[in-house]
Parts: sequence; C-alpha cells; structure tokens
Amino acid sequence: MTAGHQPLILIAEDDPDDALMLKDAFGEIEHTAVTFLNNGKLLLEHVQELLLNNKFPHLIVIDLNMPVLDGRSVIKILRNNAQTKNIPLIVLSTSKNKDDIDSVMALGADDFYTKPASFSDLVNITSTITHKWLNI
Repeated sequence: MTAGHQPLILIAEDDPDDALMLKDAFGEIEHTAVTFLNNGKLLLEHVQELLLNNKFPHLIVIDLNMPVLDGRSVIKILRNNAQTKNIPLIVLSTSKNKDDIDSVMALGADDFYTKPASFSDLVNITSTITHKWLNI
C-alpha cells in the first residue's frame, strides 16, 4: 500500500523522541501516511487546512500534555465541530492515572493508551490502533 492510498493519520506529539519512535513504529507496520505536529494548536490548524481542501484525517492520535494547546482542549474543540466530531481520536500519553483516562474518555476520546517502555510494545499499539480504527 502506498502512502497516497493509505488512510491519513495525524499525530500531535511534542516530544521529538516519542514522535520519532511513533514514526518508526508506524513504519514497522508499513503505514507511512502519518503527519506529525508538535502541539495541539498546530494540529487544529492542519485539520482546518485539510477540511478546506475537502480532505479528512482518518484518525487522530494526541498526547495529553502538550504546550500551547493540550490534548483535552483539542478533544473538546474537535468534538464540538460537526466536520470533525466523528474522526476517531486516540490519546497516547505517559499517564496511567485513572482520572486522566476517565476525563479524556468523557470528553469524547475513542481510546486511551499509555506510552510503553519498549519499541516492540509501541509497534503492537500502532498495529492495534490501525486495525481497530482504520480496519486495515
């Protein structure tokens, strides 16, 4: 499958090391149509740009704690927009806190994963996400 024919995944991740590991993890499962943005504000701007061109991201993965605009704010904004309210939103965070998980799910996140310690576990998560939410 070429990048042009793959569902588009947007990822908001402010940590360059985590972003690189995620890029490599999606590469391991041969999914290359991934765009990284390093904060929530840039993610929302990119989504608006796509919508203006009649393109839609198929899946959005966000970190919870980011500068400029955090994951919770991004979820609220995307869920309150008729054009984006049904795009699957996955939170990938260092948090294991039940309150964090419950609060983002209540805001409208579709799934929550805690960032794993190992690369192979991250590959498993990316594989699970793409199979569950993109049906591939």
